[in-house]
Amino acid sequence: MFCLFKNSHIHPRINLYVVLVSLLSVVAWLYFAFIEKELVTKLFEGQAIMVDLLLGIPLVLMLAVVVYATVYWFFKLLIVYFLPQAIVPAQQFETLDDEMIEETLESLQEQLGEEYWSDSEERAQETLKQAQSPLPKKATTDEEKDK
Repeated sequence: MFCLFKNSHIHPRINLYVVLVSLLSVVAWLYFAFIEKELVTKLFEGQAIMVDLLLGIPLVLMLAVVVYATVYWFFKLLIVYFLPQAIVPAQQFETLDDEMIEETLESLQEQLGEEYWSDSEERAQETLKQAQSPLPKKATTDEEKDK
């Protein structure tokens, strides 16, 4: 169910209503924060302290985004659970034409050259030898370090 929630979209007809409900919840939050808790009147009357200005207003505005996301995801979860036919799978990968793939390979061939694409035996042997070679030992005393 989480995969369906994560990799899908709500059908556009229903998505419009979910977005509207989410926006109404944001309006209700802002009304509560600014009007019901009298933040606006404190600001206009000069009664707001520095904490209200520095922390209160940014926090109220950030929580508006959180309220929107919470309500939207809650309704999306309900739709996935109770109305799965209203879910549209997201198209993650674009289909590529064979011609586009060939053009991309040709441009890479021109940029990087023939040697990049050739996997020679000598280069593989060199890499293998470098990987298998032991690391030099550390000198433990001052005299060995000088040598």
